[in-house]
Amino acid sequence: MSDQVPESFTAGSLVAGYRLEERIGAGGMAAVFRAYDARLGRYVALKVLAPELAVDEAFRQRFVRESRAAAAVDDPHVIPVFEAGESDGVLFIAMRYVRGGDVRSLIERSGPLSADQVTKIVTQAASALDAAHARGLVHRDVKPANMLLESSGGVSDGSDHVYLSDFGLSKGTFAHTGLTARRQFLGTLDYAAPEQIEGRPLDGASDEYALACSAFEMLCGEPPFRREQGVSVMYAHLSEPPPLVSARRPDLPAAVNEVLAKGLAKAPGDRYASCREFAAALRLALSAGDRAAGGGQEGRGQEGQPDRPAEATQPLVGSPAGPGGPASVVRPWWRSPAPLAGICAAALVVAAGGYLLAGGGHAGGAGDSPQDTAALVSPGCTTATARAPNLTGVSATTTALAGPPFGVAVTASGRYSFVTTGNSVTVLRDAAGMAPAVVRTISVPGASKGVTLTPDGRFAIAAAGRGAVVIDVAAAENGLPDPVAGVLRSPKGSGAVEVLISPDGRYAFVTLQSSAEMAVFNLAAALSTRFGSADFIGYVPLAAQPVGMSIHGTWLYVVSLTGKLAVVNLSKAETDPGGSVVATVRAGCGSARAMVSGNGKIVWVTARQSDALLAFSAPELRTDPEHALIAKVMVGETPLGETLVDHGARILVADSNLNHLAGESPNVAVVSTAKALSGQPALLGYLPVGRVPRQFAVEPGGRVVLVTVQGAGQLEAVNIDGLP
Repeated sequence: MSDQVPESFTAGSLVAGYRLEERIGAGGMAAVFRAYDARLGRYVALKVLAPELAVDEAFRQRFVRESRAAAAVDDPHVIPVFEAGESDGVLFIAMRYVRGGDVRSLIERSGPLSADQVTKIVTQAASALDAAHARGLVHRDVKPANMLLESSGGVSDGSDHVYLSDFGLSKGTFAHTGLTARRQFLGTLDYAAPEQIEGRPLDGASDEYALACSAFEMLCGEPPFRREQGVSVMYAHLSEPPPLVSARRPDLPAAVNEVLAKGLAKAPGDRYASCREFAAALRLALSAGDRAAGGGQEGRGQEGQPDRPAEATQPLVGSPAGPGGPASVVRPWWRSPAPLAGICAAALVVAAGGYLLAGGGHAGGAGDSPQDTAALVSPGCTTATARAPNLTGVSATTTALAGPPFGVAVTASGRYSFVTTGNSVTVLRDAAGMAPAVVRTISVPGASKGVTLTPDGRFAIAAAGRGAVVIDVAAAENGLPDPVAGVLRSPKGSGAVEVLISPDGRYAFVTLQSSAEMAVFNLAAALSTRFGSADFIGYVPLAAQPVGMSIHGTWLYVVSLTGKLAVVNLSKAETDPGGSVVATVRAGCGSARAMVSGNGKIVWVTARQSDALLAFSAPELRTDPEHALIAKVMVGETPLGETLVDHGARILVADSNLNHLAGESPNVAVVSTAKALSGQPALLGYLPVGRVPRQFAVEPGGRVVLVTVQGAGQLEAVNIDGLP
C-alpha cells in the first residue's frame, strides 16, 4: 500500500518543518524519506503514513502514544525517535538517519554473511527486542530490512552498530494480533510467526521467531520458507519444519540447525525464553565451527557436520552414465536455492551412474539379508539427484480431497482408508476402478500429519498437537455423529508428526517435532478409563525435530530432521522413557522417515536433504552404530515417505521436491532392495505423481498402493502390478 502515500511528497516538499530530499524506503502503510531538519541542521529519516490512517482520530492518538512509548525504550540498538505527530493532516515520525544501509541490502550485495557478522547483528537486534518487550511493546515486523547498519563510510560490511527500526510503529497501535480491524495482515510473511498468521495474540516469542527467520536469511541468503505464492509461505510457516542451515551452508556446524529449529518452533512456548537467549545459543553454535576449524583438524569432518571429504573417498559402485541409463546431475549453482550446498555436492557426486551405493559383497534373498556389513560414511547435504526413466505400464487413479493430505492408513479388510487432511481426518471407501471414494470428513483440530491403526483395527490414531486423537473405526465407517473416542495429551510440547502403536496395542508413541521428544501414552488405560492425565507415561529424549519412526519386535527406530537415527528399547520406553534410548547415529542430512524390513534386519531411512535412501543393519545399530550403514541409493529430490512392496523386493520412495527446485519434478522412485544391498545400481525408475507426494499405505494383497499427494490435494491409488 505504499502507493497510498501521495506522490506530492517529492524532493523539496516540506512535512512538519522537514525538507524531503529522497525516498529511501516504502512499506505497507508508509514511505520513508531522507529529510533535512533546518532547525537543528541535521538529516533525519522521516516516515510518512498513508493519509487514510490519519482520518481516524482514535488511531492518531494511539499512534502518537505508541511512538512516544517506543522512543522511551532505553537500549542503544533501538533507533532513536526524535519526533512523532501530525502536521496538516499527515502523520509522521522522525528518526535517526543511519548511513550504512540495512542488512537486507547487505545480503543482496554480499550474499550469505559470515558467522561473525550474523552473530554481531543478531545479538544487537536481540538486545533491542528484549528491551522493547520489557516495556510491553511487540515489534511484529522484525526482518533484515529493519536492521539498520551505522557506518561512517556510508556502506556497511555488517560489522558496525546495529539499530532496529520501525519501533515507532510497534503495531500495538493497530491491534494486539497480527491483523488490523479490517483483517489486513501486519508484518512481512517471510518472517511471520504461525500465531501471527492465524491472528492470535502476539508477544515477544513472535518477534523471536521473526529474528530466527532473519538469522536464517543472513546465513543462507534467503528466508527459510521462500515460496512463489503468499499462501504457500503461510502454509509453510504453519506446517513445515524449517530447512536445515547445514544443507545450504556445509561450512557451518550442525548445532546451528538445532538452535534455529527451537527459535522457529511452531508453538511460542517451545522457543527460547528471550531473544537474547536465542542470540546467545546461536553465537555458541556458530563459534563451535570456529573452534573446530582452529583446532588443527578438518572442520568439515567433525561431529555434527557434513563429512564431505571423507565421503568422497568412499568407493562408488554403479555403471557409467550412458545412453538410456541413469546419470547423476548436479544443478548449476545459479539455479539452486542452496548454492553452497550445490558446490559441495559437486565434490561428492562423480560420474558413477547416478547412485551412491554400498561397496562389495552384500547379498539378499528378498532384499533384506546382507551377508556383510562393511560400513559407509553417512552422507551430507546435496542438491544432486539421480536420473532414471519414467516407468510405463503402471496405472493410477486419483481422488480429490478437501484439504492437503499427509498421512494415510488402510484397514485390514482394505475397504476403508483414513487420511489426515489438515485439521481433519477423511474417511474413504474402496471403490471399483481403484480410486477410493470419500465417505466423510471428521473435524479433528491439529490432525494434519501422521495416522495409524491399532493392531486389532478398532481405532485410528491421528497425531495432533502434543499427542494424538483416537477415532473409533466402526463409528467412523458407519457414519455415527461422534466417532472421536478421546484425545491423548502430553503435559507440554507440540508439533506431533508421527504416531505408532506397540505390537500388543497397549501403548502409543508420538514424535513431537517442536519439542525434541517422543511422547509415550498408555493407550489401553486411556481406552478403559475414558482418557485422562494419567494416560501419559513420559518423554523419550531425542535429537531436535524428531519426525518418522518404525517398530519391529522390541525395538523402535526414530529419525530426526537434524540427521539422527535413534534406537529405542520398546519395553523400557513403556516404563522408563527417559532412559530408553540405546544408541544414536548419523543418518544423512534431514532424515525424514524410517522403515524396518519384514525380518527386522534392515532399517531403511529417507534422508531428504541428501536425496538418498539409506540402509542400516539393525543388529549393528544396537551394538556398533557407527558402522551400521551398509547401503545408500541416490533417488529424487527431497525424499519423504517410503514403503516396501512386492514382498520386500521393491521400495517406493516419495520424492517430494519439497524445496521446489527448478528442473525437478515430484515422483515416486522405485528401488530394488536386493541390488541396493549388493552394491549394484538399484534405482529402477520413476512413477510420475502430483505435486509433493508424502506418505504411502499398501492395500491388502499388495497390488494397490495409496499415495498422499499434498501439493495437489489428492490421494492417488497406484496399481503396481507392472513394476519391473
